[in-house]
Amino acid sequence: MKIAQKLFLFFLAIIALNLLAYKFVFEEIIVEQLKNDRHEQFKEEREAANRVRINQLIRTSTFKDPTELRELTEKIPEDLMYKMIVEDAQGRQIFTKFSKAYKEAGTKVVAEYYYQHELPERGATIIRFYTDDSEILATKGVTMIVIYIYGSVIVVGLVFMVFLVRWILKPVNELALATQEIKSGKRNVTFTYKRKDEFSLLFRSFIAMVDQLRYSDERQQELISAIAHDFRTPLTTIKGYASYIASGRVTDLDRIQKQMKKIEQKAEDMDRLLEELQDYSHLSTNQALHIGRVHIKTFLQNITEEYSEKAKEAGLQFQTKIRVSNELYIEADEKKLRRVMQNLLNNAIYYNKVDGSILVTCDQREQHVLFSVIDKGEGISQEDLAKIFTKFYRAEKSRNRNNGGTGLGLTICKSIVEQHGGQITATSELGEGSCFSFTIPFYPKEAASA
Repeated sequence: MKIAQKLFLFFLAIIALNLLAYKFVFEEIIVEQLKNDRHEQFKEEREAANRVRINQLIRTSTFKDPTELRELTEKIPEDLMYKMIVEDAQGRQIFTKFSKAYKEAGTKVVAEYYYQHELPERGATIIRFYTDDSEILATKGVTMIVIYIYGSVIVVGLVFMVFLVRWILKPVNELALATQEIKSGKRNVTFTYKRKDEFSLLFRSFIAMVDQLRYSDERQQELISAIAHDFRTPLTTIKGYASYIASGRVTDLDRIQKQMKKIEQKAEDMDRLLEELQDYSHLSTNQALHIGRVHIKTFLQNITEEYSEKAKEAGLQFQTKIRVSNELYIEADEKKLRRVMQNLLNNAIYYNKVDGSILVTCDQREQHVLFSVIDKGEGISQEDLAKIFTKFYRAEKSRNRNNGGTGLGLTICKSIVEQHGGQITATSELGEGSCFSFTIPFYPKEAASA
């Protein structure tokens, strides 16, 4: 369940608990208090109405006791908002009085008392009591409602925040701890977080990143060991042949030429290894391509002429099928494109079978050129096929080591092709052979977008 869904359900649960608490605990208390407030207000209004009425009678009677009148007048509550109207027998207003607290705007009538004078021909006295929002809010019952609402909001917010912080901080702290362990050099990290949400996806991605980091560390160690071995082997061979020739014991010119040929071959292996390392170093720094016009047929003819001789020396059949227009040019870095073809053809020769074959094809498509190198060699297992473009990966370490491989060749090919805006793919069947194909657009990505 996603975190957003969890938070939503948790919020609904808190709201439901809050409503249940109001229904079974606070509702009766608040309603009872509202009744008491209304009863107290009614008593105050009734008492005030009686006092106002008595005061009016005293004022209009023929006999007046000044002391009693003053005392009664002082007892009239002026904090209540009321309006007293005296009417004659015909209903005309002959006298009107307002309390000090009375105000016209925003008030509503909440009670009205009608007193008929003892002599009907003298009319009647009407007393209306008013209230406004401030008086309503000042009652205890309304105050309790307001306190309950604000209190509920605060409690719900606090509980929601506590659980939200707990849900977020727990995986974040665990991830921070794992990051510190990785920073200190540890590569085997585990997590106790088992929920299926966005954090679990983050943890899986983090574990995959750590696995890739661990894999790169292991491959780098292997690379250092392989480089040391790959340099030592040809150097030992070169040193042995050079020492043997320099000793003067070899006088046969043909024999000397064969030994010099072997020295040259070993030197080429070392040069190829250095080029591979240099290419990877350049690609790691994202150096720009040197784009130029490349004539496809001429480009492929130069490469195939070179490698047809190498294939013949290795006892392999070499064929080409170039199905492109004679006038086809593409915008590409020819040197790096040559590097891709060389890596693929070298692999096709190294990993081929005895009396095997190599087929190079080139096809013109609507927006790109498709290059393919097909061999009938050893093939690659499906497990290794998914990883062959990973840097430092060596499907068979002993085989790579014998051929001076670093596990960077196909990584370099992939990077060069993608820099041109193309794609590289591989299909293989173990024991049957492999096919490596890549596309190069007629124009690089930058030129196409412009």
